[in-house]
Amino acid sequence: MTRSQPGLGAQAITCWKTSFLSFRALFNWLAPRQFILAMVATPIMELIFFAFLGANLGVEDTRFFLLGGAMLAACTPSIAGGVMALTSERHFGTFEHLLVSRRSRSYLLLMRAIPYSFMGVLASLLTLAAGMVALRVPLSPLDVASFVVLLFFGCLSSAFFGMALGVLGLVASNVFLLMNVAISTISIGAALVVPLKVLPPWLHFASHVLPVRHVAEAVRQMGTPDFMGTALSSVGAELLVTVGWALVMLASFRGLESRMRREG
Repeated sequence: MTRSQPGLGAQAITCWKTSFLSFRALFNWLAPRQFILAMVATPIMELIFFAFLGANLGVEDTRFFLLGGAMLAACTPSIAGGVMALTSERHFGTFEHLLVSRRSRSYLLLMRAIPYSFMGVLASLLTLAAGMVALRVPLSPLDVASFVVLLFFGCLSSAFFGMALGVLGLVASNVFLLMNVAISTISIGAALVVPLKVLPPWLHFASHVLPVRHVAEAVRQMGTPDFMGTALSSVGAELLVTVGWALVMLASFRGLESRMRREG
């Protein structure tokens, strides 16, 4: 008598539970004190710095840097979490358990991005609230709700981008240095701390594959008459970026796994 295979829904629930447990085990900043220091306090200081510097230089208004700083705050836990979702497996010696698991690799890896995406939204909301108080820039409840919905898609693409970097961390030792460079690149290339119009043409073109870039474009249009149309097109573009980085991550992981099995 053969045992029936679990349905697709049951597999998804199991993979979600596994992803949440791995998130609790591998996210190094899960402790409240460490999380507030690394994921909230530091982004708030960056937000205030860029807001006062940019406003005094006449680059953009304070609202621009408030929204940009809040989106940048979401990138750190999303990207860093995505990196640690794989590199910490090697660090704690549990990577072999992932390889021998009978569950689908795609399920296990894709579902891992979701907890880090929610953590990115949480860090961004805390930074946004603190920035609104410090800079005295109020946002309507509708703008905040729109910001959260749009940002989740940006955090999801950031998490898969981080996981793609995490695959490199399985064979390289300086992946966190590369991660810091990537976050700095996104802060500029995705027009989070500088206006998109000042970017050189080549960077403006290359920025279309960066996480958060399209979401940031929609967030800037909050409160305008054509916001809904811009939001829908930006979410569609961000989803394409998300799928692209997810495929890069899966292909890289499968290639690395094949190499490890072949070479022992």
